This record gives sequence, structure tokens and C-alpha cells, in this order.
Amino acid sequence: MIFFSKKPYQLYSYCPLTVISVTGEDAFTFLQGQFTNELRHPLGSAVDGLWLNQKGKVVADSVVLRRGENEFLLLSTTSVAAIIIQRLEQYIIADDVTLLDETDQAAGLALWGEGCGEVLKNVLGFAPEHGRFLQQEGLLIFPGRRTKQENYEIIGSESVLIEWRKKFVAQGGSEVGADAAEFARISAGIPAVPEDIGPSDLPNEAGLEVTAISFTKGCYLGQEVMARLKNMGQVRRQLRGVHGTGPVPKSGSFIYQGEKKAGEIRSVISTDGGFIALAMLARLGLDENRGFSFEPSDDPKLAKTTVWMS
Repeated sequence: MIFFSKKPYQLYSYCPLTVISVTGEDAFTFLQGQFTNELRHPLGSAVDGLWLNQKGKVVADSVVLRRGENEFLLLSTTSVAAIIIQRLEQYIIADDVTLLDETDQAAGLALWGEGCGEVLKNVLGFAPEHGRFLQQEGLLIFPGRRTKQENYEIIGSESVLIEWRKKFVAQGGSEVGADAAEFARISAGIPAVPEDIGPSDLPNEAGLEVTAISFTKGCYLGQEVMARLKNMGQVRRQLRGVHGTGPVPKSGSFIYQGEKKAGEIRSVISTDGGFIALAMLARLGLDENRGFSFEPSDDPKLAKTTVWMS
């Protein structure tokens, strides 16, 4: 990456977009047949993955917390609960499965940056390991995926989180807003669902097959497509990081190399004098040593952005 923050660890208060409780005698077998990642883990596990459609395209993402043998919590900071519930309800036929939307009752606090794990230990007495979550005093704490540095998500009621936020600030944390959180995510090349990778895209186009897809768990919706892609090799497009100077482009803006359309901007955030963004780019014919423009032209002076790998 080319953008790093050397600030003290940061705190961002937000409203989760999805908090769904899934219970019932068939909860495990049902979710295992729908989720892209392996849920056959001990109680206390936290697993990142996706909800796909039959064509293998991305509907939504979640981290799934296993609270009991047949008791789960689905969480997402970027995919809305209604979409996930609609996706799941299509396939609940005779299953003993209950979905309960608890999103309105929850608040969130994200921590990232140097030393945030030590701060968690100082304030809460622990920091959960990768793939695990911990519960204490009405809080759920688990490793996040906002950056590639150490980071954590804390979910609880707003009243409880207000008090804990004060404790984290007292430990030297810096409170930031949504723009700072978005900058951290985009600069780390972390895709948001569905903003960066959605219903017209395959998980592999954002590199999510590495962390969000299991190729050994057995059948789930979209699994056959994932297996074929693994055997076929590379996809035709790839989500990449771009940065440039000048006006901030809108999400959906096309970008060009010469006269040829190379792709489109997905999520974008302004920086001093310019912007950084994630863009879906065609792999075929892409010249990684050449700049881009927002209008088709062979004039190199119009090439305002430079590609860098996420």
C-alpha cells in the first residue's frame, strides 16, 4: 500500500447495517448450506463469508458468530439486513429456522491502528484471537476487516458503548468520523459489499476467494460456480486500487487507458489534492505502467491516476 496512518489508534462509532439472530433446530444445517465459508467450528467462532445467488454473484457479506449449537448472529457493516433476510427466506422451506432482525437495537465501535489490541486488553482484559469472538458486559468483540492492520469491532447497545468509548479515549484513542474509516478501508484495498463487489460481480474479482470462500465444505448456493472458477483460473476483471489528483470522481465513473474503457470507479474518498478509490478493471490489455483518464484520449496529459495493487 502507499497510504498509511501513523496516528494513535482510532475509534469510529457507527450503526451496524445488519444484526440478525438465527435460531432453531435446523439453524446450523441451513446456514451451512447457504454461506460460502465453513461454519463447522466450535462455539465462539467468528467466520467471514458471503451470501451468493445461483450464478455465484455476490448478494451480501456477513461475519457469522456461533453462539450455540443452533444459535448464530449475522453481522455486517456494509450489507443491509433486509437484503440478507430476503436472500435467506427464499430457501427456508420446511426448516426449523427463525430469523430475527435486531439491527435497530445495536450500535458499533471500530478500533484500528497501532496498539489497539493492547488497549483492548487494558480496558476489557482481553483481545479476541483471529476467528473468535468474545462476549462481556453486553458487548460482542471480534477482529474486524476494515484494514490489514490489527482492528476490532465492538457491538452492543448505544448506552453501553458510550461509556466504553470514553474509556478507550482515555487510553489515548482518537475519535474519527466516517470519512476516516472509509479512507482506512479503501487505502487498505478492503472491498465493501455491495459498493465494491455486488450482484453483478463474482467474489474472485475482488480476491475474496482467499478469505471468504471454502472449497472443501461441500454444497452451498453458488458453490458450483466457485468450483468451476477455481478450475478455470483467472477471472476477466479485478478490483484494484487507484489514486489521482484533481476533482474527486463519482462512484460509477468510467476510466480509460487511451481510447479504451478500462473499468469503473467503485468506492472513492477524497485526499489532500486528490482521491483514492477502488476500481473494477478489465485484466485483458491492462498496462500497469500507464496512467488512466476519465475521458477516452491518447493524450498522456489526461492520464490523472496511477494504478496500484490492493
